[in-house]
Amino acid sequence: MKHVLMGVARNEDFASFDRELELSLPELTLIMGWSEDNDCLYDYLLTEQQISELQKYCSFELPSNLDLYLTCNSSNPV
Repeated sequence: MKHVLMGVARNEDFASFDRELELSLPELTLIMGWSEDNDCLYDYLLTEQQISELQKYCSFELPSNLDLYLTCNSSNPV
């Protein structure tokens, strides 16, 4: 399972930014405030606080002009 940050310009339908995260599930759980095992499988529009925490953990700056989403790619490679 891989988690990806995606950025979408306001009033647009397609992502113009994406970046795979190298964080562990426990780290993401802490940042996102997940309480159920399946919470990691959904897509989330990130809050300012979550974006700030992700930037700290990942040591890179995220675009501020996009709506940022955390998505999960749970497909297994063939």
